[in-house]
Amino acid sequence: MNPEIIPFNNRSADSGLIRAQVTAVTGDRIVIDTDIGIATSSTAFSCLVSPQPGDTVLVNYSGDGYYILAILERPDSQDMALDFPADVKMKSPSGKIDLVAGKDINLLSACDTHMLSDNLHVNSGNLDVTTGKLTSRSREIEAHTVSLGLFTRSLNLVAKEITQKTDMLVRWVENVETLNIGNLIQNVRRNYTSHSDQAVITATKDMRIDGERIHMG
Repeated sequence: MNPEIIPFNNRSADSGLIRAQVTAVTGDRIVIDTDIGIATSSTAFSCLVSPQPGDTVLVNYSGDGYYILAILERPDSQDMALDFPADVKMKSPSGKIDLVAGKDINLLSACDTHMLSDNLHVNSGNLDVTTGKLTSRSREIEAHTVSLGLFTRSLNLVAKEITQKTDMLVRWVENVETLNIGNLIQNVRRNYTSHSDQAVITATKDMRIDGERIHMG
């Protein structure tokens, strides 16, 4: 019994790897200069580095066309841009990911940027935050600072309880200060001094002034 032998097509002559040089980049199409002439090429899905004019690239050619597999040399500049065709996820289930740069690190997002972590640590010599609206939700905030400056056009503070403790408090009001208080208790351990051009003290019911000596006039 003679078995039926099905030969495989030998397409080695129709495909292979060559070196080429990028001459121009127009959108998704890349113009390359090969030994046999000028051709247009696409970038392979696994080649994440964006080709630039002047690059020496490794190209796979076949009946489907030319595909750049890798950037071999970049003579003028060593700058590199990673171009992902779709969404990207970096995973390290059993380890950590470090981003180390000798200069700047820039994060640019056209939409939202989310950071999720059990503990988030930020250490910086100077921290500048510029935003149109800032919303903070926290169970507890603790701040330690040598100097604090707050400059605002309007400040609204709503709290159930406020406690202040300071060695010296200086408050300067240019026009009018209004206090609406249910009960006011002032305990001054030493001297209490009040100066004004005119003073009015009224009480709906009783008024009591008590002291060891009272000087009037």
